[in-house]
Amino acid sequence: MHTAVKSSKVMTESFEQKNSIAPNAPSKSRFIGATMIVAGTTFGAGMLALPMTSGKAGFLNSTLLLIAMWCFTCFAALITLEINLRFGGGYSISYLAEKIFGRFGKWIASLSMGFLFYTLLSAYTTGGASFLKTGLENSLGLSLPFPLLALIFTSGLGVFVYFSTRHVDLANRFLLFFKIAAFFTLVFSLAPFVKMECLASSGSEPNTLWLAVPLFFTSFGFHGSIPSLVNYVGPNSNYLRKVIIIGSITPLFVYIIWQIVTLGVLPPSSGVDTEQNVASFINKLSTATQSNGIGYFSNIFAFLGVSTSFLGVAIGLFDYIAETIKKKNTLPSRFQTALLTFAPPILFAIFYPDGFIMALGYASIALSILAILLPCAVAYKLRQRSSVSPYKVTGGNAILALIFLGGVAIIVIELFR
Repeated sequence: MHTAVKSSKVMTESFEQKNSIAPNAPSKSRFIGATMIVAGTTFGAGMLALPMTSGKAGFLNSTLLLIAMWCFTCFAALITLEINLRFGGGYSISYLAEKIFGRFGKWIASLSMGFLFYTLLSAYTTGGASFLKTGLENSLGLSLPFPLLALIFTSGLGVFVYFSTRHVDLANRFLLFFKIAAFFTLVFSLAPFVKMECLASSGSEPNTLWLAVPLFFTSFGFHGSIPSLVNYVGPNSNYLRKVIIIGSITPLFVYIIWQIVTLGVLPPSSGVDTEQNVASFINKLSTATQSNGIGYFSNIFAFLGVSTSFLGVAIGLFDYIAETIKKKNTLPSRFQTALLTFAPPILFAIFYPDGFIMALGYASIALSILAILLPCAVAYKLRQRSSVSPYKVTGGNAILALIFLGGVAIIVIELFR
């Protein structure tokens, strides 16, 4: 522990000396690219759960919660930025926790990371299988067992993960292009059906809004990409702040638009709730508009959203497992790693076919530890050792305490909801 503390001090002091000269501004291309990374990481399948969890609370209440959650997660991201800049570069929270709290900190971060990957992948496997089931039944009249559909969905996308990250990149680019096109097509198709009385409604059960907090929090989870952004843009706090704020506020606007065209179509009495699966929710949109075209594009967008999120999380979990168990990069070893990656999510989908919301809720616990509790604790320790810093979040230790308590509250809500 003494060695870890000494190493931390040396790195911090070294970076403080280097920052006596302001770092160069990044190129415009890198600034835009970094901002898009934040926006792209946030804009995923989690947005499908937003109207499902907040429908009974009403549009106005859920919009206020979205804005509040953006502020909360943005402050948390800036805290993660602060501790990275104190160490002079981009480092994972696992590394930083080990430097400050020793092996205990590393194990907490590592276990939370594994849990986060598995819960997210379980949610996307369940969601993907439910869309396959709906698509096959509606288009071909074919009904297959849900476990088989979960296996088909996972195998169809998992094969890209099995071969290489390059294969995942190519598949993701292809799917992402159609996902964006489907989203805008869907928004323009739903817009004429939006009713002002639905948007103005306070909801059938406004007191249920607090149940949506963990899911809204997970939908703004881009914090794991911050170390990469620091290395990509460079240790320029001014530009990195802009990257985080602009990059995270873009999904906020997208989410509000999504809430408008879904909750504006579905009245609070329509029964939007967390107990249904994603495919059922999309079917409600189709029924409410009495439009087969909207149902078609809704399913396409939702399926592509789940698929791109699946690929991103799957490659992260695959590499995490391979590094943890020290597997070689050979096809037989990759097959073993693939089994460890995909078997638990498939089992979850089999036993919890409607577990999309459940898995995303559990993911909020791990994300709260990784993105809120550990960064706040690390920042507090570093501030105690030195008041000099290349960047410090506004608000002092009071804001650290508020963000930390917010992270604890998210965990408590999810555990006792």
